[in-house]
Amino acid sequence: MSTSICAYCMLHRYETFAECISNIRENANLQNIPFYSFSFRDSYNEKIRKNIENNIDNLKIEFIKKQIPSFIKKKDLFYNKTHLEYVRSSFPRSRVNFLHMNNFVSDPSSIPYINNFEIAVQFDDDSWFKGKIDFNYDLFAANKEKFIATSHTHTDNTQKRRETKIGLFEDTYNYCRKKKIIPKYKLLAEAIEKKDIELFHQLPWTSCNFNIFKMSIFNTPEWGDWIDYIKSKGGIYINRWGDQEIIGTFAYIYYEDPIIDLDIFPHLYVDKIENQSIIYFKENLIIRLFSKIKKIIKKNLFKNLPNQ
Repeated sequence: MSTSICAYCMLHRYETFAECISNIRENANLQNIPFYSFSFRDSYNEKIRKNIENNIDNLKIEFIKKQIPSFIKKKDLFYNKTHLEYVRSSFPRSRVNFLHMNNFVSDPSSIPYINNFEIAVQFDDDSWFKGKIDFNYDLFAANKEKFIATSHTHTDNTQKRRETKIGLFEDTYNYCRKKKIIPKYKLLAEAIEKKDIELFHQLPWTSCNFNIFKMSIFNTPEWGDWIDYIKSKGGIYINRWGDQEIIGTFAYIYYEDPIIDLDIFPHLYVDKIENQSIIYFKENLIIRLFSKIKKIIKKNLFKNLPNQ
């Protein structure tokens, strides 16, 4: 390949990560490229980080900071929206790191290292291929009309998906009206013209776990303006807007037909390492619970010691 390529992900499920990367390198033709992974410090410790890097070739892991924007009140955070079924069933306060993750990955232009490459492949730490995919990265880089390739697309055909896009259409409508922009993607243009949120929900969104990005679209004044606008609205933390709809809406505003649907899910690609993710999640949860109990006991022990 003559095109410069890297791959990146957020790393939480570190126990199966070596297997995940080996699978992706082999089946997505990414054997000799650098991989970058990002984590929060409470996901695992420095010793584990170094051990992972030492055992996986051409991998760099970096801990990133997390901070809720000062203009957002804690009571307005997504996990407090208990009137939503998705929040009640699947989004407790303990998932606040998911909001921090969305905030980080929603702006590829600010992610370290990846802007040094023409193409960045975004994946999840449990992405899994059942076989090799046929994708030519050089031809993709040369294609002047396509900017994103994705494992599969979906529409907002479930209540859960709609409950994570609250307010996004209204803010997109206001953005286009304020900038006097007619979106280049026909379905979004129609949705804006008619102010029809149902048409917006019919947009084909990319997957949230395997995407191939041309980094050039994020190095434009238009992207800078869009992501600044999105971040100013607070929707990532308040309404759990995700990277796929933030990036996808931008692509549909400024490009006529920007996405290649590889259509490889679920026959060739799945978003879970088969038979392993649940096991490791439970093991990791138990380890964390024991660690927390240990800290509480230690704290109370010292607290109750008599003064010398």
